[in-house]
Amino acid sequence: MNIITNRSIAFTNYLNGIRFGLQTHLSFLVLIVLALSTAVSSSLLLLSFPASYSALAQNQSQLLIKQGQEQQPQSPNIQASNIYQTQTIVLGKNIKNLVILIPNEGHEYPHATPKELRIVNQPYIPQNAVVNIGTAVAWLNADAGHHHSITIVDSKGTTVYTSGFVNNATASKPFTFNNAGTFAYSGPSYDKMWPNYKMNGTIIVVNQPLATTFNSTAASTATSTTLSSTNSNNNPDTITTFMVPANIANKTISELESKGFTIDNQYPFTSLRRGGSPTGGDKQQVLLVLASSGKSLNEVTSALSQVDATLTYK
Repeated sequence: MNIITNRSIAFTNYLNGIRFGLQTHLSFLVLIVLALSTAVSSSLLLLSFPASYSALAQNQSQLLIKQGQEQQPQSPNIQASNIYQTQTIVLGKNIKNLVILIPNEGHEYPHATPKELRIVNQPYIPQNAVVNIGTAVAWLNADAGHHHSITIVDSKGTTVYTSGFVNNATASKPFTFNNAGTFAYSGPSYDKMWPNYKMNGTIIVVNQPLATTFNSTAASTATSTTLSSTNSNNNPDTITTFMVPANIANKTISELESKGFTIDNQYPFTSLRRGGSPTGGDKQQVLLVLASSGKSLNEVTSALSQVDATLTYK
């Protein structure tokens, strides 16, 4: 009896040993599977991580570089040829006021049919501006037969200015940029053919250490000419742009000079419409950069409005 009992106990212990061994092996296999799974996942993550991280880092780097460039003062440049070619004006610390032109047919969609194209290659002249802290900016609506409005937002998306409707041959109320930063300005085109199209531009405000110089380059080339005005303007503090059909340019320049403006420089160009529409004016156009001093911005825009009202664009 004792022998049988001992054999039963031994057999039971044997079975328990086998069971323990199997459990141990199974646990070990589970650990191996988990380890392999983790290794594979880690490998896949490592394979995909560098590409996504590199792209993200590159985007962030480009953004930081762009922001740094925007905040760095640039050399002042008010040449009409440069404004036309780069859609940008850079003002010096001695300029207190800027009048941005809403040009005739500026409301047109840039990809419209040839007869409905803009005259000039930007919806505002200039479309982009770099100005000193404290510069006041106004918009002159020279878009014949069309009203406009301007909204300015800061880099956080906060609206800091709204102009309300600005009728043709009138100017908006001015806005003074007292803080450095990048601002976007825009306005609907109010064109029923392109209801979703928005005109837009930017103004970058910097602490500008450099001053604007006037008539300082020999710009009397085939594409850009600096003129001497009979009206002496000492220490100009206001800059504005003005666009006029070439066939009435001399008459318009005389009117501007009679109202105290100096024609600092000009740039002739061919209308994008190439004479395809009477409302677009003459095929040849002239972009003027005007300077004045000792006048309030309201006085400047009032004088410009009077001249703009005489333009027939026919």
